[in-house]
Amino acid sequence: MLNKQTFSAIEVCVCIARLQHQFSCSTGQLSSQLGMSVSYLELILKQLKAHDIVCSFRGPGGGYKILGAADQVSMWQIASIFDDLSESSRTETDAALPLYEQGLRQVVEATLREYTLADFASDSPLASQEAAGRVNSLNRFKFKPLTPAWRPKAANSVFQWHMQA
Repeated sequence: MLNKQTFSAIEVCVCIARLQHQFSCSTGQLSSQLGMSVSYLELILKQLKAHDIVCSFRGPGGGYKILGAADQVSMWQIASIFDDLSESSRTETDAALPLYEQGLRQVVEATLREYTLADFASDSPLASQEAAGRVNSLNRFKFKPLTPAWRPKAANSVFQWHMQA
């Protein structure tokens, strides 16, 4: 019914919607968060961007965000992009099986139309703590914290030797 790419696209959109209030989500962050390769994410994000589900920003602080409000994007809008079931691919050997599949498809479609991204992207305590920990560890420009300077504990010159003893 729904393929793996559809489930991955839904996971990506939920992750972006959950984290977009703190910062834009880059493909590197999404990759580490979801355990997917960057090339696979780019393939999914390209299709989501073409169908106006997400938008991207370049430069420092850039990344991906959900286009519009998360409560306006239904799960079916995302799933329908990646749903590749075509009527011509079905065999006509068993007439009962396609009827069953069609009924199942209607139930899945109705269920996915009922839910929006906002239903799954609500701030759970675990997600908000994890995002807050990441935001606090990075500064405004997302530079890594500097290591403390190493200072030798010795005299700088011959004239300071008496201070060390």
